[in-house]
Amino acid sequence: MAPRNRTSSRRPLWVIVLIAFVCAIVTGAYLYKPQHYTGCYLSNSCGSQPPLEPVRVYTDDEIAARAVMRDLVLSQPVQSKNPKIAFMFLTPSSLPFEKLWEKFFMGHEDRYTIYVHASREKTVHASPIFAGRDIRSEKVVWGTVTMIDAERRLLANALQDADNQHFVLLSESCVPLHNFDYVYSYLMETNISFVDSFDDPGPHGAGRYSEHMLPEIIKRDWRKGAQWFTVKRQHAVLILVDTLYYGKFKRYCKVHIS
Repeated sequence: MAPRNRTSSRRPLWVIVLIAFVCAIVTGAYLYKPQHYTGCYLSNSCGSQPPLEPVRVYTDDEIAARAVMRDLVLSQPVQSKNPKIAFMFLTPSSLPFEKLWEKFFMGHEDRYTIYVHASREKTVHASPIFAGRDIRSEKVVWGTVTMIDAERRLLANALQDADNQHFVLLSESCVPLHNFDYVYSYLMETNISFVDSFDDPGPHGAGRYSEHMLPEIIKRDWRKGAQWFTVKRQHAVLILVDTLYYGKFKRYCKVHIS
């Protein structure tokens, strides 16, 4: 009987010790909150936050451009009872794959328009579908602003038709990979545009950047991309009405090779 009494008499003591231990941990955690140390070996200013980038004041031209762009993006696009896709061909001369494109377009005459910008030679069309589709063209030199000028010229002509709701810029070497119905449904059912963008540190990428483009164009935002795109109508209008950023690129976007 004696051992049994000693065991039962110790239980309250263990409970008290356990409660005291838990209370001590909770009290210590409350009184001595953990410190958040930064990697001092990476910086001379141990524990300091990196300075915030100052807010840039927009120029008058930039404020005007942003206001126009915002309203264009937020506004409802022109509604059409017969929406079409504008296929815009930027080519030096005749199109080598006209017969292939003819098969692509055949039977869908009410759902597409074609515009051809031939920069070097007068085109000789192998397909009647392309007859009379040429617009007034100027000479285009690869890697220069003349490529953008030709693109804007094509967009200006294509935007004259209110039924054109999507705009596709193509080169003479482009060929269709799917049938017309697939392409039409895919582009018309999406509400986004498709452009190319990637970081290129070389002379034809980041090497074209100039500090003269500041403050509107910052180097960390600089990207390169293939010219070919598909854009919705409101974005096509944005490209055409922009003079601020276009002017910066026209004056300063050059290849700088040391």
